[in-house]
Formats: sequence, C-alpha cells, structure tokens
Amino acid sequence: MQLDERQIAYKALFAWLKKGTFLQNASLPPLALKMVLGVCRHHLHLEYIIKKNVSKMPELPVQIILEMGLYQLFFMDGIPDHAAVFTSAALARWNRLSEGSVGLINGVLRQAKRNGLPDLPPQKVKRISIEYSVPEWIVRRWLDSYGATQAEEMAKETIQEPIQWIRINTNKTTLKKMRETWDFHGEEYANRYLEVDSNLQIKKLLESKEFAEGLFSFQNPAAYDVVSLLKVSSGMKVWDACAAPGGKTSLMLEMNPSISLVASDISEERVSKMSDLIERQKLDSVLFNVMDAANSTYNQEFDRILLDVPCSNFGVLSRRPEVVYRTTPESIETLAEKQFEILQGASKALKKNGLLVYATCSQERAETIAVIKRFLALNPDFALEGKPICTGGIKGMDHFFAQALVRQ
Repeated sequence: MQLDERQIAYKALFAWLKKGTFLQNASLPPLALKMVLGVCRHHLHLEYIIKKNVSKMPELPVQIILEMGLYQLFFMDGIPDHAAVFTSAALARWNRLSEGSVGLINGVLRQAKRNGLPDLPPQKVKRISIEYSVPEWIVRRWLDSYGATQAEEMAKETIQEPIQWIRINTNKTTLKKMRETWDFHGEEYANRYLEVDSNLQIKKLLESKEFAEGLFSFQNPAAYDVVSLLKVSSGMKVWDACAAPGGKTSLMLEMNPSISLVASDISEERVSKMSDLIERQKLDSVLFNVMDAANSTYNQEFDRILLDVPCSNFGVLSRRPEVVYRTTPESIETLAEKQFEILQGASKALKKNGLLVYATCSQERAETIAVIKRFLALNPDFALEGKPICTGGIKGMDHFFAQALVRQ
C-alpha cells in the first residue's frame, strides 16, 4: 500500500473517531478500506497496546497513526515491518505533525514490535473486551444472555473479515456458469449464492457486464433463509415494508416473478436507489412507495409482509465494526420500541391467514423475541407460525433472527 492510500485511510479514521462518520459510507480504495476496517475492528486492542508503551496517551492524530502502524505490525498480512514503521513516520510528516511526534511514533512502533503484544488482563470481561475490541458493557450483556462460550465466540467474530457473496439471478444464468466464467473456488449456498474470493475481485465484478445486466447481485445468503419463511407463491400480493437497500425485494421477484410486490422505506433517497437496482435487474411487478411502515394506511391488503426492521446490526459486526462503539443500552431500548411500533403498524396490512415475517440482523433478545412476545400479547388474532430461524453457524453467514406470524 502506497502512502496515498494510507493518507486516505487516515482521513477516514479521523472522521470516524472525531465525528462518528460511518466508515462504509466512505468511498475507499480496497487496500485503504482493508486498513480502515481493520483498525476499527481492533481499535480497543490497539489502544491498549499504545497505553502499554507510552506514559501518556497522545493526541488523536498521533493515536490514529500509531493504531494504523500497530495494525500493520501485528494484524495485517503482506506489509513488511520496516514499511509499517517508515510509512507511519511519513504519514505523520504529511500531516504536519512535529518532529517530536514523528519521533514518538517511530519509538512506540519499534518498541512494540520488539516487546510483542502485551499480556491481556486476566479478568474475563476486560480480556474479552480488549482482545476482540468490544466494549465491556456489551461483553457483560452477552455473558449474561448466552454464557461464556457463546459470548466469546460472538466477540471473536467481530474481528474477522466478512466473507463476501454474490447471489445469482437464476432466471438469467446459472451458478455453474458464473463459477466457470469467474473461476470461483469458494463455497455455494442454496444453488443461488457463491462466495467471492477477494476484495479485488469484488471491484472487477462491480465493473463487469454481467453485473450491469443484472446476472448477479451482492447479498449474504442469510437473506434467502429469511425470505423463504414467507412461503411466497405465484399471484400473491406482497409488501416489503422496510425494503431498502432492496436486496430482499429483488430476491423475492427473482424467485417469484409473477407476484405483485410493494417495496417501501421511510427514506426517499433510499427508495430512489432501490428503483435503480430493480431497473438494472429488469424486474417487473414492483411498486415503490416512500412511507413509514409504522403509520401505513394499508388495511388487510397483503398475503405476505416482510419486516426487516431497523436494528442494532449486532448480527453483522464483522461487516459493520463501528457499531459496537456507537451503540448504548439506551439506543437498544429505543430501537426495540421502534421495532414494536413498526410491527404493530404494519401488521394491520396483512390479510386473514396471511403470513408476516419479522426479521432483524441482530440476535439481541430485546430486539427479537421480546418484541414478538409483546406484540402477541396485544394482538390475539396473530400467532406464531413455526419456530424462529437464527441464521449463522456456517462460514460467512450473517446472524439474522426471523419469525413468521400468521393472522388467524
């Protein structure tokens, strides 16, 4: 990685730590993105290493450059140690930091490499928090909810790079043909999904004629399991009530081209992007609406409703690593209340004997079974339809909770 990509990475990390900018919203070159997400995934551990090598925590610009350098030294493959140290000093000079700061950066990086990673605290909560860069309150929450073994596995996933998948539009091509065309060697799922080999390949895929012609989309296969719960069949009227960015909308249309589907979201900008997606894939029978699902005016109009509600994103932390730093216990409670309001409001649109699937990319009980339980207590005409699904457990699968409800 050249200095210019390190400069891009530094700017993105500074904006995140100073202003709370979402990292994925930045348009970054692949290697800069790898460094930015890597530093974020290991942020608390990198801070801990710095604190063990300085008498006083440095100012933010110096801290960011140190975290970038330490990430390259200890957690990033393919960067020689001398290059990590040299380019960190060069990055400090580019940032017009003092020679004293340059000397501090040089000294800390060389000392840290010489001494190796410092021992972690013996106390379980602190150790897990630092080793996997998850705030202590979340570690305690997971330990209380899931026990020590599962809590540590959940924390461990947050530092792992996510596996990328493409979803094949089987109306236009086949999984076998895409595998042969692109020489894919990864896993497959449900005869529709293929694992993408690298971030560099993703860039080529996005620029390909196959992508432009709608032969495939980028989507985690957990979406397939969620959509399958709806049991959609030809001729049904379906509402995807929190549809943006549109991946599940397009999947439903690919699987069932003859359905009549309404896709809505509260954001006009996000709805506009959805329509562009459907246009690329040349999918028909979809109507786009800008609306708040919690306050819709629909009344028993749909055979099927999908509610993939806004959530904490705790099920996709490897993909959204900054989430653990911006989430609070209070924000989870606020989300749970909003999720209930959406479920309560959107449920009015379901026909008798219709199915509604409530889904979140979170395994938090406050956002999943607690919302369902509260809803059923107030709506006796609804009942559980089968057991919930909790995706994950196989390589590269996002963690989704989904529960089907039937209107009796």
